[in-house]
Amino acid sequence: MSIVRFACLILMSVAYGTTPKGDVKVVGGEEIVFDWTTDRCSDDDIPDLPARAFRDADGKVQLIATHHVNRRMIGETLNTVKHDCRVIMKSHNDPRWYHFNDKEWLTAVYTLDGKTVYALVHNEYQGNTHKRARCKTGDYLKCWYNAITFARSENGGRSYSHARSPSHLVACAPYPYEPDTGPWGIFGGGNIIHNPTDGYYYTMLHLEKRFLQEWGVTLMRTRTLHDPRSWRGWGGSDWTVQFINPHTNKNAHPAQHICQPIARDQIEKMHESLTYNTYFKQYVLVGASGQYDPATKRPVHGFYFARSDDLIHWTDRKLIMEAKLPWTPDLPGEVILYPSLLDPEDTSRNFERTGRRPYLYYTRMHPATPENNGLDRDLVRVPIEFE
Repeated sequence: MSIVRFACLILMSVAYGTTPKGDVKVVGGEEIVFDWTTDRCSDDDIPDLPARAFRDADGKVQLIATHHVNRRMIGETLNTVKHDCRVIMKSHNDPRWYHFNDKEWLTAVYTLDGKTVYALVHNEYQGNTHKRARCKTGDYLKCWYNAITFARSENGGRSYSHARSPSHLVACAPYPYEPDTGPWGIFGGGNIIHNPTDGYYYTMLHLEKRFLQEWGVTLMRTRTLHDPRSWRGWGGSDWTVQFINPHTNKNAHPAQHICQPIARDQIEKMHESLTYNTYFKQYVLVGASGQYDPATKRPVHGFYFARSDDLIHWTDRKLIMEAKLPWTPDLPGEVILYPSLLDPEDTSRNFERTGRRPYLYYTRMHPATPENNGLDRDLVRVPIEFE
């Protein structure tokens, strides 16, 4: 995924409001978790999605923040993970869009026992790289069609694979690929979280507008993680949206397979990190966003958080830290992106909970040089404290 190009999607439609006073502060300096200069296994070995973590059956912690040649970090604790050069999943680069099997990022992982690991995959069809895609412009962004697929590990996260495509499809827009009309589709980026009250597993999805599909963030849920067809999306009042393959379901009515955005005024397109916070006793969502600050008379960009009791209704987003984002090139400093919250004190197997003092993880992008070709990106973290 091109970080700068993808990032521009996130704030295509910002409705600026008032920036509330924050209920959080950064309480320590930046720590490097992965240093591209010294830790990379290849030049394109970069942190390209929000960081996820789980404990495997051996008691080790695995952290995934990877590119479409997928690798992991592993260690005794979240604080001691080290980069592992072994590839845990390669992309298939399939030129047939309806196979949903092109560039593949492990975007959300979840395990019940540490041995079998279920994964949602951000599948990016890059029509500009395939002759059969008829991408006349040759433009990556315009010929980008996105969907969510499913993969699984049966060996504790050492390797991931999926069923024969397209049976591994989880979620996509109910419209076929059309060259030079993108980027659009259903994008990954959210982690999986379990709600013990109703027994469902939830994840957030990023939507881009296409015909009846509106832009924003939506949710989908399942009770059976092993079945990619079991996920159902939010339809605005219930969980009845069933996802289809528009290539094999050509007579389906798109309106019946459209997810509805949630809380657009409050969270815009924030979707990157969802945890249950034991300090607030609410769900906490973290993402990249922006708001207009009437005190300084300027938009404030950076990482924000919002809170919810039910995952559907959210408080107004509040600033965690101001930052230069890919779509704010005039701001000073280096670009950062892909925020997520992880708490080393959390004892849950999938790091679903955060307390009052978690870590904010994100990717820092260093300036492009002839030597790094714009790929010098580190995974870093800072401690924060909710007030």
